[in-house]
Amino acid sequence: MTNIERINKFVSFQDRQKGILNTDRIMTYDYVDNSQVLIAYGGYDRNKTYEWEELLELNARAYRGVGLDMTRSVYDPVNHWMRSKVDNWIHFMGVDKDSWEVQQGGDTAWIAKRPFTNLEQLKGFLPKIPNKQEVREWYIPFMSNVLETMLAQDVVYIGAVEGPLTDAYTFVGIELFSLLIYDAPEIVEHIITCCGIYGETLAQAYTELPGAVPVQFMGEDIAGSNGPIFNPSFIRDNLLHWWRRFAKPIRSQDGVFIFHSDGQYGQLLKLILDELEAEGINPIERNRCNDIFTIFEEYPQTSYFGNVCCAVTLPYGNRYDVEDETLELIEKIGPKGRICIGSSSEVHEQIPLLNIETMYATVHEYGTYPIDVDRIRRRRDEISPHLTTRKG
Repeated sequence: MTNIERINKFVSFQDRQKGILNTDRIMTYDYVDNSQVLIAYGGYDRNKTYEWEELLELNARAYRGVGLDMTRSVYDPVNHWMRSKVDNWIHFMGVDKDSWEVQQGGDTAWIAKRPFTNLEQLKGFLPKIPNKQEVREWYIPFMSNVLETMLAQDVVYIGAVEGPLTDAYTFVGIELFSLLIYDAPEIVEHIITCCGIYGETLAQAYTELPGAVPVQFMGEDIAGSNGPIFNPSFIRDNLLHWWRRFAKPIRSQDGVFIFHSDGQYGQLLKLILDELEAEGINPIERNRCNDIFTIFEEYPQTSYFGNVCCAVTLPYGNRYDVEDETLELIEKIGPKGRICIGSSSEVHEQIPLLNIETMYATVHEYGTYPIDVDRIRRRRDEISPHLTTRKG
């Protein structure tokens, strides 16, 4: 069975509703920004400069080699995705290219220069409503190429967009944006609208592409380790209708709309799963944030993506810690068929290659249906003396 066949069976609307399992194993899913994966399995050379086509092909080979079935990422170790985000604002929202600066250091990047620091200055540099046709003319051939290249390596590439709130507060800066919610709500609405139309256009165009699977990811980081960043009532009033618009194209194909936010969901969980009725969620961050198994008991028909802790277990645990946490997910959620397993957010540069390999290999070895729970429990007992971060 190919991975395209697996994901189509996984998201089958009728099977989801009836709780039917008609696939052969659990799939692996992740966002990869780890150069060791590209070096070991794709042949990446740090001393070489790559064209986009070469980098895309290299990523696809690396994902297949390391055991990754499904992704939403093409990793460039040299150019951070924040640069691409600002470039898209410049191209499609009329942002002045000379007034912005992105700096990169270590494994991250940030907007180091904006042409405004307060409300009055911002008024002179507001984004413009993007032209949908211009967005489509860029996105459709670009994404068609990504889908075709990944498919050639049996890797599923899903649609992915930034949420309108995250895009908006990234544009403004979180501190100023938080003040504008009260001091200039009309400006907040305008910026969210610009970002919303851009993201909605991508979500619609993705469903029209040959080879696209009925899965749409939206990244909307609205929670931190202590709970929601924004008041749920603000989100309900200003964002819920946008989220539904983002979800509409994939839902028209009976697909799965994945809502992503790091952090502790708190009150937002019911908004996401009861009001938005997101079919999928990524991740359930486990590092003292959320209890995935309690959430799964309450929402057994939701599809779960990721969930091996990338804050502690993957970067700091040994291979047995990684294996044990992966096995726990297979044991407790796998039998119901509603999980695709990978990291809790991303396979970042601090994660050793051995731990990445162990996580995916464990899914492939123990995630075959029907799940052999007794075998998993025996293996967990066997490796328990070797645990470090998961010990006790």
